Amino acid sequence: MKTRQWEIWKATPAGFSKAHWFIIISSQERLDSNRVAINGLACYSLRGRKEETDVLLNSADGFESPTACQCDLLFLLDKNRLQSPLGIVSWERQQQIKSKIKEIFRL
Repeated sequence: MKTRQWEIWKATPAGFSKAHWFIIISSQERLDSNRVAINGLACYSLRGRKEETDVLLNSADGFESPTACQCDLLFLLDKNRLQSPLGIVSWERQQQIKSKIKEIFRL
């Protein structure tokens, strides 16, 4: 299975009782390697207002309803246990997520 940076996949990392959508943000070099541990950002259906640390995703990113990408916490995912690819994050949203991560982590 070929995985690419900025793709959206379902995964069930440690501590989660069911699968959630995650945006894969590990470098393509890591994704192409034999390493199984990769990084992802959790996405959740927006109910109410989004948090200051979130970026809003929509149908351009493959979601049917407003969805938030939580940018202040990276999750360790097992590349071999990814399921149900949704698509790829739009270029505009990629830029927003990059900016938000830089702002949050003060990079």
